[in-house]
Amino acid sequence: MLASCETDEGNKVILGEASWASSIFHNRVAGFILENGFDVTVETQPTETAVMIATLPNGDIDISLELWSDNVPTYGDDIAAGNYVELSTNYDDNTQGLYVPGYLQDNYADFGLSAPITKVSDLTKAEVVALFEDPNDASKGVIYGGPSSWSATAFLEKKMELPEYGLDVYNFEMINSSAALAAQIAGAFESNDPIVSYYWEPTSLMGLYDLRLLEDSPYSPEDFAVGRGAFPTVDVNVVSRPGFTEDFPEVSTFFSNYKTSSALTNQGLGYMEENEATAEEAAIWFLQQNDAWLQTVLSDNPGVYEKVKAALDAM
Repeated sequence: MLASCETDEGNKVILGEASWASSIFHNRVAGFILENGFDVTVETQPTETAVMIATLPNGDIDISLELWSDNVPTYGDDIAAGNYVELSTNYDDNTQGLYVPGYLQDNYADFGLSAPITKVSDLTKAEVVALFEDPNDASKGVIYGGPSSWSATAFLEKKMELPEYGLDVYNFEMINSSAALAAQIAGAFESNDPIVSYYWEPTSLMGLYDLRLLEDSPYSPEDFAVGRGAFPTVDVNVVSRPGFTEDFPEVSTFFSNYKTSSALTNQGLGYMEENEATAEEAAIWFLQQNDAWLQTVLSDNPGVYEKVKAALDAM
């Protein structure tokens, strides 16, 4: 791979691409900027986390825009050893937990509630339990959970049994599902029905619907082990192979500025879902809608910004 300190033109950058939608979306956003602003050829290589951390050190891929560092037990040691280089944190506000619809919080009186549901502890109020009636047993309330095999589901099952929450005492059941969970939430929104469910972000569903996380006590490892409190957030980092910054100084500066959020990612994924758009189409739409963000990530490369803006205006 040829490189120049004067310019990054004429070179190829290989992006590691995981199977989940947010990884694909961010690669298309970065890819459009690289190809139209830096005149760099972009390739994507399908991979997963374990393969990604194994191939970064030997240069089979150049960049990962979504390395979930908490899912890599050796992450700290790998960075210290120079196996790969952390350039930026793409986002670190990726929450998960129990959510209710925004319309239920905003219009709580229409649902016969005396106050909005904003906390997990609010679920045990008698008027709330009746609102979330179990379709299989009218005497119980229901929480829709995630796939049975997920560690998040195991955590919520522990929470259900903790006396301080009282969810079990108040006859709540948790119905766990995988593909059916999104459909259950979508159906509630279409009918303006009350629902409380587990979910996570960033996802396309979060981009489509106004789901609001119920508050819980702050995360701590000790509490989390027994089912108490909130889920932790995870740093989702932009990392490069060793030597990438030396080979691609201008591109590396761009990746060092590449920071988004769960809300921005939800926006792009929601557009894909709602419009049956490809990741490429969603990336172009996202960049057209978020010019201030584009200027920020290219603040060290103003000439590149002008080229990318011209390419977007021509679409």
